[in-house]
Amino acid sequence: TQYKKNKDKHSIPIPLDVFYVFMNHNINSFIRQFEKGRHQTLVSFTNAYNEVKLKLDKYKVEKSLNNHPRIFQIPGYTIPLFNIEASPSTVKMLPFGYVIPEEISTPSFTIWGSDFYVPPYTLVLPSLELPALPVPTGPLEFSLPEFKILSTPRNILIPTLGNITYDFSFKSSVITLNTNVELYNQSDIVVHFLSSSSSVMDALQYKLEGTSSLTRKRGLKLATALSLSNEFMGGSHNSTISLTKKK
Repeated sequence: TQYKKNKDKHSIPIPLDVFYVFMNHNINSFIRQFEKGRHQTLVSFTNAYNEVKLKLDKYKVEKSLNNHPRIFQIPGYTIPLFNIEASPSTVKMLPFGYVIPEEISTPSFTIWGSDFYVPPYTLVLPSLELPALPVPTGPLEFSLPEFKILSTPRNILIPTLGNITYDFSFKSSVITLNTNVELYNQSDIVVHFLSSSSSVMDALQYKLEGTSSLTRKRGLKLATALSLSNEFMGGSHNSTISLTKKK
């Protein structure tokens, strides 16, 4: 198998001019629509947030008036192996829930027979509060850059497939086979196929040849020719398909 590189390239145009014109003509409309949608979204989010905040504050006030803070008392205990004595401690819960504590008092620790002592501490946790979320009255400034046509390549160049040649042969005491396939990709695309055999037996001798070409000048034209010769059969076929542009 052999491959020969083709120096030709396919050029695909990029319509950058149309893109730049479209963006510049529609950029102001896009900014107005974006600012309108952004403001509506911000107002909807703020209203929903403030509604949740009002319900939470109302719930906290109602529960605080109806219920008193719950205080859980943890009794003191002693760890015998280490001779450590822990004083009683408390956990003060919020009046409207059992999950979040309001105040935690840690126990003091004393080791018997030593001067080691850990005093108690009181930890006050901040309550859950949602800050007010105001909506800005003035419009937020937003601008997009102007698109300009740059001196960049307007086409994408793709290398063209080169020429490929494939040969196959087989020899034995009875028959010899030869096959050749060639593909030429220049201004036209041509594929040629040839397969033949020689043998001491006439029935095993044949020749099969085919050619197909694609012409791209003034439209598309596909021409195909095929022939077969053998002692028992033979024939040929020719066809042409053309596609042309209407004027």
